[in-house]
Amino acid sequence: MKKMMTNKFWLMGLMLMTCLGFTSCEMDPDEGIGYDVRGHWFGDLDMWIDGERARGSEIEFMPGGWGYSYGRGIEVDYYYRGSITHYFDYRIRDGIIYMTFDDPGLDCAIVDYRLSYNYFSGYIADYYTLQNQTHFNLRNYDRYWDDYGYGGYYYYVKGEKFGTDSTATSHEAMPTVQEHKCVRGVNMKKE
Repeated sequence: MKKMMTNKFWLMGLMLMTCLGFTSCEMDPDEGIGYDVRGHWFGDLDMWIDGERARGSEIEFMPGGWGYSYGRGIEVDYYYRGSITHYFDYRIRDGIIYMTFDDPGLDCAIVDYRLSYNYFSGYIADYYTLQNQTHFNLRNYDRYWDDYGYGGYYYYVKGEKFGTDSTATSHEAMPTVQEHKCVRGVNMKKE
């Protein structure tokens, strides 16, 4: 009886080791990038409208479905006169983040970037050729903002206040996307 119990435990241990040996916990690299980029970021995305550079931008990546390598997002660019919102879909393939916007002129790819818990910086390139790169620099919104702004200096607070300048006007004065052409720095080089 004792020998039978010993054999049972030995067989159970062998089966457990076999099952664990065939299980892999390694994540697909694109899924890992998607996991890290998800969330809300703010900073400089090199956006322009009618020759005016954006004072800052917010961008949010929201994963879709069961994975992190694709999803939807929203970008809000803040100008002196107000803000403009763009919606996009994204897909991560071979480490490159491809973004297609509601305005096809803004389609781009994020390449050669550094991504950490707090910072996201690198280059935005032409969607198809991955050329004409322009630099971007972002910080994680949720870890840096509070109700009073970042570090007491109002870079922009959810689109309500710009810098320490109290002359910023309301969003109603901002032209719509259809009235004026929004471009990204990388798109300006093609024109």
